[in-house]
Amino acid sequence: MRKVTSIALFFLGFFFLSFGLPLHENSFSKRIEKKINKEIMSVFSLTDFTLEQSSIQIENNPFLLSHSISEIYVKEQLVGYSFMGTAPSKTDSFDYLILFDPSFTIKKATVLVYREDHGGEIASKRWLSQFVEKQASSRFTYGDSISAISGATISVQSMTASVNHVFSSLKYVQSSVGQ
Repeated sequence: MRKVTSIALFFLGFFFLSFGLPLHENSFSKRIEKKINKEIMSVFSLTDFTLEQSSIQIENNPFLLSHSISEIYVKEQLVGYSFMGTAPSKTDSFDYLILFDPSFTIKKATVLVYREDHGGEIASKRWLSQFVEKQASSRFTYGDSISAISGATISVQSMTASVNHVFSSLKYVQSSVGQ
């Protein structure tokens, strides 16, 4: 009887894990959305704003697996940009957020979700502060302008390369708008 109960519990657990995942993903994205909104309100000192999908195009590459760019408006006035990207880590990926002012100067960088067991130090405010107040013309170098983190080498290099790619794309956007 004990073996039958164990097998039944195994299949019941498998059933809930298999079919319950979309509900979990939906609540997961709601939490991320809530965190992004909280960061926007904090960084830009806002209580009411709207987000609109930006027309800015950035190509994905090995260090930028996916992304979305939104424009932040208050009463139809652009106050900044929200960039959410996904970059690879050692065996998985992590999601990060960069908030820019209208001239693409970084106001805040934060890691939203880190999916590895090791290397979570990449999410520390102190390490991420290396990106703050940098402009699209900036270039980051691992081990020089960006500090290494023991146990998070791949994630640090990935984040550095990802932000460099975003900056080079934004630099191109800025130069084409200026012409």
